[in-house]
Amino acid sequence: MKKGTLIALGAFVVLLVLVLATRERQVSVGVHKLELPKLDKAQVTALELSGARNATLRKEGDGWIVLDPSKPDTKYAADENLVNSALDALGEVKNPSFLTDRAERLAEYELDDAKGLKLKVLQGGNPAVELVLGKASKNGGVYLRKAGSNDVFTHQGRLDWTVRKELKDWRKRQIVALKVEDLSQLVLRSKEGESVTLKAGANPGEWSLGEGTQTPAGFRFSSQLAQQFAQQVASLYAQDFLEGDAAADSATGLADAHDSLEAQLKDGKKVVVHLGRQPDAKDGSATVAARVEGDAQVYQLSQYVASQLRKRLVDFRDLSLLRFEPQKVSKLKVQAGGKTVVVVKEGEGWKVAEPQKLPEGFEFEPSQVNMQLSWLQGLRGTRLIDGQVTDVQAGLASPSAVVELTVEGEPVQTLRLGKEAPGAANGAKELYARSTIDALTYAVGEGVKTRLAQGLELFKRRPPPPSFAGGGQMQGLESLPPDVRKQLEAQLRGAQ
Repeated sequence: MKKGTLIALGAFVVLLVLVLATRERQVSVGVHKLELPKLDKAQVTALELSGARNATLRKEGDGWIVLDPSKPDTKYAADENLVNSALDALGEVKNPSFLTDRAERLAEYELDDAKGLKLKVLQGGNPAVELVLGKASKNGGVYLRKAGSNDVFTHQGRLDWTVRKELKDWRKRQIVALKVEDLSQLVLRSKEGESVTLKAGANPGEWSLGEGTQTPAGFRFSSQLAQQFAQQVASLYAQDFLEGDAAADSATGLADAHDSLEAQLKDGKKVVVHLGRQPDAKDGSATVAARVEGDAQVYQLSQYVASQLRKRLVDFRDLSLLRFEPQKVSKLKVQAGGKTVVVVKEGEGWKVAEPQKLPEGFEFEPSQVNMQLSWLQGLRGTRLIDGQVTDVQAGLASPSAVVELTVEGEPVQTLRLGKEAPGAANGAKELYARSTIDALTYAVGEGVKTRLAQGLELFKRRPPPPSFAGGGQMQGLESLPPDVRKQLEAQLRGAQ
């Protein structure tokens, strides 16, 4: 290589080193960055919102309270999860995109004093974090700036919606926070004077009626329904809050005879919830007042939640129609729609005993037997039929559907469906039903008969889910009617 070429190459290398050594310093000149004090969640003592929203959140003891800065003496319990979510979102503000530093444009982005949402986070002796949040940016984020600076940035994240809340939206809405396993009993008292006591058993999910409870003839208590009720009571949330005159007992109905429920804990503590007046059923938007003893706040519950708490003894009636352990069933017979199907256990599997000759192309799937047994095990009546109804009156002398179960070591269990039962709610169609579980008559949805009328199809091998372009598969359509499934599959294919 020539000497001149070597000299030129050496000079190039020296220049390259100089460029690399000074590149960061040269590029950094004039770059706008959002630099905030380090956030330490463990040290945060307060969040102050002002401007577009006005609320102060302050840590007191192990919890948080929220208040209106103009009314510092009126404090409310705050939802700690909302506070933590806001702090986590603030910690995600890193390297937002710079937009402009022109002060005259702050109003355009709603970052001025008139419309900006000011957020100040106090963290003990550490520097406070202060931001101003503006309107939503075009790319789905939010415009923001550091307090005291005109540099405008766009941030893609959840910070804005985690802090842009009215004072009441920060409030803790969980009325009752208990663990079901800590309950020893539940006492329900109705405004009519009826009292029902549910006693927790030694094992989880075991419940019984209090000693001496008077029950109707043939009444079967459902421990499962009691467990579900206990879970509802243990985690009860309010829809909203009542204040002022609207919260007065005379306005809510709590001054009159009303429903209540008492949760007693194993440690001796009690939580008593009082339910206010039930609004007119036609006013679906109306709420129900609720108050917890020892808590001055009056809460608002949705009508649905309140209805789930207004239980009576009859609401804990066991409406199951069959009682068996699926693994002990050795024979299942179904008669409906002019079809008879019998499947019997053979070793560890199942086989079809009737019809003796299967239709051409039919593929029997033994696992479907277990699925149908699980369905029958969970089958419950929609309601109990009042009064005496003869087999002839109910259409049970010549039933429209019959299920017979042969269970090891037990008598044969039978379920019969009859004709339509009047009095169904919401215009639904129900059928009379009676089984060997007791001598009472129940109602079941018409869909039970429709399912049983499938006959042999109940135990047919289901085709694998259809595959589509891209290797994806549609799941969960096997149980739909064939015509509906085909329409849905065609629509989904067209959307791809």
